[in-house]
Amino acid sequence: MFKFNTKYFLIWLIFILAINYKTFYQFSSTTSTSSSGSTLIVETWSIENTIEVSWDSELVDEQSLKFTKEWTITKVTFKAWDTVKKWDIIAELDNTDVYDSIEQAQISLDNANISYKQLFDEPDKSQILQSKNAITSAENSLEIAKKEYENLKTTQQNSLTQLEKNIETSKGDLETSKTNLELSKKQLETLKQTQQNSLSNTVSNKSTTVINIENTLKTNLSEIENIIEQSDYIMWVSNDNKDKNNSYENYLWAKDLAVKSKATASLLSSISLYEDLKSTVSKYNYDWNISSIKTLLTKYLNVYNDLADTTDLIYKTLDNSVESDWALSDSDIQTKKSIMSSYRTTAQNKSTTINSSLNTLDTLSDTDLISQSNSNTIEQTQVSITASELSIKKQEISIENSEKDLETTKENYRIALETKQKDIDSKERSLELANISYDELMDWPTSDEIQKSKNSIKQAELNLESAYKKLDDYKLEAPFDWVVRKIDYMLWDNITTDTDKYVYIENPDLLVITVMLDQIDITKVKLWQEAKVVFDAYSTTTVKAEISSIDTQPVETSWVVSYEVKLVLNDDTFDKKILSWMGADIEIIVESKKDILVLKTSAITEKDWKSYVNVLKNWKQVETEIVTWINWDWVTEIASWLEAWDQVVTADYVSSSSNDTTTSTSLFWPSSKKSSSSSSSNSSSNRDFWPPGWF
Repeated sequence: MFKFNTKYFLIWLIFILAINYKTFYQFSSTTSTSSSGSTLIVETWSIENTIEVSWDSELVDEQSLKFTKEWTITKVTFKAWDTVKKWDIIAELDNTDVYDSIEQAQISLDNANISYKQLFDEPDKSQILQSKNAITSAENSLEIAKKEYENLKTTQQNSLTQLEKNIETSKGDLETSKTNLELSKKQLETLKQTQQNSLSNTVSNKSTTVINIENTLKTNLSEIENIIEQSDYIMWVSNDNKDKNNSYENYLWAKDLAVKSKATASLLSSISLYEDLKSTVSKYNYDWNISSIKTLLTKYLNVYNDLADTTDLIYKTLDNSVESDWALSDSDIQTKKSIMSSYRTTAQNKSTTINSSLNTLDTLSDTDLISQSNSNTIEQTQVSITASELSIKKQEISIENSEKDLETTKENYRIALETKQKDIDSKERSLELANISYDELMDWPTSDEIQKSKNSIKQAELNLESAYKKLDDYKLEAPFDWVVRKIDYMLWDNITTDTDKYVYIENPDLLVITVMLDQIDITKVKLWQEAKVVFDAYSTTTVKAEISSIDTQPVETSWVVSYEVKLVLNDDTFDKKILSWMGADIEIIVESKKDILVLKTSAITEKDWKSYVNVLKNWKQVETEIVTWINWDWVTEIASWLEAWDQVVTADYVSSSSNDTTTSTSLFWPSSKKSSSSSSSNSSSNRDFWPPGWF
């Protein structure tokens, strides 16, 4: 049997206690995070922004009410000596427009709330695809616009180069025509100078004349061949060349098919006559026989006459053509017309010369005929010179018009290129916006975007509140229970600012407090705005009041401008005796917010345009981004990402490694009563002090 030994039991007990003490001591000495400093509890409270003034009370027997809005009265519900209850509507203006404004303000508020909610909505696949498609479409549009710009530049260069080339060609033709004109004029002078000697020279130099005619005919044959060849280049009627003008042949007869057919037939006739002429020339033996020469000259004359008709018909064919940028341009038409005009003149001149030569041969023995022939030659030469001068004038006008067309074309291309560049700039901006929209779609909203959206909601709320408050200007409400002594308003009266009409309500117990507000505070108040009154005689009691009238007529005292505002008591629970001229402190409530999350401003830090606080979680500080709203003095409203009863560590919170450190609790009590004319006051729904306790 086991025998209990007291001595051994005590030794064992001491040993166990020593081990436990050592273990506890080591555990207590290990490092642990604890709180030194203070933490704050995020709580729900109410805040008021007030105007504070001090003034005296006054007992009055009657209060007058008046519309401050210009409009038409649509309702009068009481008459003189009727008894009214507080808030009864005595008269009312047409408020249709106000309700329209309220509805519009409500829609704006709903839209602002929807926009705020959408900030946090993740984009669906269709939105992402639509945004990507918008970027692709913008890129394609930009690429097309750039290609169109480059193509337009190339077209501009080609068009301007062609126009400048045509002008230079026309100027060259003009110089040639002027040179030919000068030669014709010199020939005319020579003809005139030699006219007197032509008769004797004709008789004495018969053989020389015949030789000269024969030599001239040799030159004319190559000239005729050149004219036919150049004409065939335009019309292409010969067997070898008849298909070479297919690209623009349709444009030659576009306006008049008949003239083109005539020109073709005439050219074929000229070719036939030329072939017959060549055959005759090849057989001519140059024996100075006048008869043979006349036969040969007649064939030359027939060819030149036919060529004159042919070139004239080709000129008309060109004149009846339709221009084409790629097949037959206007410049091509004008150039070919100029050539045909020159050949027509040459053929006509040659015909005249040959006729003169025939006459010379016929009249070698008749001096009178020779003299007349010389005169005819001079006259024909003069006509030819006149025709050449007219042709040169037309060429100059044509060049002038071409130069004007060149400048107009340059300006048109300049405007077109500027328009294309603006289109490119616009499409680049569209692409940039599409990329920004995509980035915004994929990115989480920034604090600035959230703040802007909340500001929009706040603005919409204020607009809605303002719209509702405008209803107060459209009705007259009884400020207390009593009797309507007199009412000046009638149904459908048109109220203006200078209308001297009132509603008078009697009340021998009415207490009015008249205060003077400066020009800053007067803008913050409105009729029936709530206020708090503390009479000097009852300093522990707060009485409810409201503004009953606002006089906008300024009062200047010692260079200070003030405005008179009257308040009436609105507190059924207050039954104290108040006499006139008793002093009182008044707080007019300008703005209030109830049941909002608030936090001491000093606990919030700002980094990179964002707000952060240190939240205590599991005895560790966690830096947390928050969204703030409105600041009242040293208190800030928390809009999101914090919840009630979260613990926020203040700036003096320090982590320690001691086993005996405990978390302290700080309680912030209200400061002394404010004495400024305008300040912010804070109140709780369940306490009479501000701020709340911060734990």
